[in-house]
Parts: sequence; structure tokens; C-alpha cells
Amino acid sequence: MPEVAQAQLGPDGTPITTSDYSVDLTRGVVVSTSRVIGLAGAATALAQGVEGGLQNPSAVAYRGPQWPDWYDYWLALGVTYPYQSGDFYNSGGAVASSDELDDEATFFLIPGAYWQMWNLGIGLTIDTQFIKLTSAPDPTGDAQETLRLRFTTFHIQAGYGFLDGQLVVGAGLRILRQRAYVSPNLGSDGDLYTTLGLGAEVGVMLRPHYKRWSLGASLFPKMSTGLRNRGNAMETPDGDIVVGDYYVPRDTTIPTTGSIGFSYQLGPRPSNPPWTSAEKLAAAELERFDRRKQRLKEHEEAAIAEARARGGPDLEICVRAIEQRYARRYAELERARTEIKKVAWEQLRRRYRWGWPRRYYLLTADLWFNGRVANGVGVESFLFQTVQRSGESITVSPRLGFETEVWPTRMKLRAGTYLEPSRFENSNARVHGTLGFDISLLKWSVFGLWPDDYRWQISAALDLARAYGSFSFGIGGWY
Repeated sequence: MPEVAQAQLGPDGTPITTSDYSVDLTRGVVVSTSRVIGLAGAATALAQGVEGGLQNPSAVAYRGPQWPDWYDYWLALGVTYPYQSGDFYNSGGAVASSDELDDEATFFLIPGAYWQMWNLGIGLTIDTQFIKLTSAPDPTGDAQETLRLRFTTFHIQAGYGFLDGQLVVGAGLRILRQRAYVSPNLGSDGDLYTTLGLGAEVGVMLRPHYKRWSLGASLFPKMSTGLRNRGNAMETPDGDIVVGDYYVPRDTTIPTTGSIGFSYQLGPRPSNPPWTSAEKLAAAELERFDRRKQRLKEHEEAAIAEARARGGPDLEICVRAIEQRYARRYAELERARTEIKKVAWEQLRRRYRWGWPRRYYLLTADLWFNGRVANGVGVESFLFQTVQRSGESITVSPRLGFETEVWPTRMKLRAGTYLEPSRFENSNARVHGTLGFDISLLKWSVFGLWPDDYRWQISAALDLARAYGSFSFGIGGWY
């Protein structure tokens, strides 16, 4: 059977007339939670909690001193709204003008949850990007519709803290799902096509106890999707996949991405403090209670043996009476043991929140790189079906961040800058400035789901650059 000749992707500015291309999903701007954006994305060496997992997968296993129980959990919800995004991809406007891609074209939602047990951590973070093109020709007809794209990356991560948490290693599975559909037809009839891809990720942090510095590195190998559900897509005799006049790419690619990071903390607040459990702090007292319990057990066994040696018709009644008497003493010991652990827990919490100095000055620096994409074009190229090649060269992004607590126990402030390289030959790199803050609000246990002393905060961040501006906000715990 003769092979079908595939059309080649033409030079920049020409129409796309083939499916033999890949959409480059490289994200030059920093999109994460408010803290990471405020630090200009320089969080590889200090990643912690859900907010750090997108920068460094080892964040899933980092245990800070703020929670003295054997377990911990993190919940996060980050929202990033690019209120000025006419050139979101830093393409130089070669394909689409800001009038065609309005400031509401892109939106990001990042929820996540982590669960930690001693030095082990597991978690899930969902990174979702929404893109819409209004007044676009309906690829399935002649009407004017809104074309929508949704890129969702699921990060399923696991990690472990070695050397008492000083060396943290994490790895995970990434699942990329792309969906293209036409609104208002949001049901299955509106689907143009859906793709799915799998990838890996790995990260490491070195945080020596009470040292002022920390190091980190992460690697996200190349991940590509294939056409999984064609929806309204059809294959032409030439082997291309089309929806109306749209040529659908054979795959969507996130190139190999990696980072190395360094942080340094100044000021009186302890840096890189180890996680200490309430059981460890109260180990001596708890051991004393365990010895008392063992002695009681021996006395109980001796009393029962003596009763059985005496015998008599009321033997079983005597044995039950002995067991009940010692059961009450065991319960008293257990209540005292629980109280000892509670006191140790509260002592550790008070030490972290109020016993240590609050002043600190944190400096962070990252270097990120993104690999090449073969036969790649930008997202805008797909939307407007015009060639603008993307990802022909490796790009590098240096990042710097600063954080401090300007109002002790009430407000943290952070700022940063980073260079966003362009993935396109006819566009230039641009410099970003970022600013963010956390504000402590109030204590609330959420009807007993959190500890009574749990304090909530709101977070926000700004990211400004040429032809780009974004606002991010979130809610979480104050530490």
C-alpha cells in the first residue's frame, strides 16, 4: 500500500495546511500560587506544601515545624487572572493582535491537596489553564462561536525526607489532558477533540538543619499528547486531521523543563528548623508512663495468678474484679499520657508561632530552562491557523525573589523579578516585576476540622511586564 505524502509546515506567516506539527505548551510566565508568583517563581530551593509542588516535586514530603503531629495535610487553591494578556505567550503579536485576543482570554485555576505521615508525603495538584477565542469561525460550520481550549495537568506526587528531613526527594506522574470545544455547546456534541499524555517529574531539596542556605533542583521530562478522542475531527485522504477548516495538530508538547535553585535567609528567625513531633519532645515522659504501664501489667498478672492459686467458687468474679480495678488504672495512665502529648504539642506550636523571633529576610534565586519542540508552533498559531514556529531553541529564565515579615504575626511582603525568554524568533525576551503579600486574618477551627489555634490568611500577588499583567490570590494557613 503506497504511503500518503504529508504536507510540510510552511514558513512563518503562512496558513497551516497540515496536521504534521506540534503545539508548544511552554509557559514563559510564572503561574502558581500567590507566594510563588510574588517570589518571581524562584522557589525551587524552598518549595513546601501544595504551593511549591509545581516548582519542585519534593515539596510533597517537606515537613516544617508548624505541625507537631505525626501527620500533616495541606490544602491550597490558587487563582491567577491575567487582566492584561494581549501577548500572553510573548509572541510579539505576529499572529494575533490584542484586539483578537482580549484580556479575558486566559485564566488559571490550581487546586491541590497533600497528605504527610512522618517523613512520607503524597499529593495531588491540578494545574488548569482556560483559553478562549471569541468571535471565532465555528470550525464545524459558518456561525461565529467562542472557541475554548482547556489544558489540565494532573501532578500525582510522592516523596520522602531522608536524614531527618534534611534531604528531601520527590517524584511523580503527570497527566496532561487537552480539550477543545465550541461554546455554548458545552456537551459532548461541542467537543472538537480531546488529547491525553503522560509524563514524569522528579525533584530534590537539601536543607541542612539551622543552616541559612538551601539548595534545590527539579526536572520535568518532555511530555506529549496524542489524539485520543476525535470528537468532530475527521481524517483526510492525505492523513491530516481536520475540524471544518482547522488542521488539528498530531500532538501537543510540554518540552523538557528543569531548574536549579538557591536560597539564603538572614535575620534572627531560625532557618531550616527540623520538624519535631510532640511524641519526640515528650519521649522521656512517655517512656516513664510506658514503664509504669508495664509494671501495672505485671502486678495484674501476679494478682490474677494468686487468685487462681487460691481457687474457690467465686474465682471468676475475683478475676473480673481484679481486671476492672486495673482497667481503671490503665485508663488513668492513658489520660495522663494524652495530656502529656497535648502539652508537648502546644509547647511546640507556641515555640514556632511566638517563641522564635519573627524577623527574617529571605533571598531566593532560580535558573529555569525549557527544551526544544520539533516542528512546534505556539498556541496562538493553532487558534488562528497561521504558522509561527515556537521552541526551536533552548530557552533560559533567571529568577530572583525576596521575602520578609514586615509586620510581625500580621503581614508578609515579597517581591521579585525574572526574565521571560521568547520561544519565537521574531520576538524578544521581557523582564517581569512581581509583588505579593500575606495578611493574617483570624483564628477559626472550621467547626472543629482544624485546630483551635489555626489562623487563616489571604494571599495576593501581581506580575507585571510588557503587554502582560496578572493578579493571583489565594487563602490558606498563616505560619
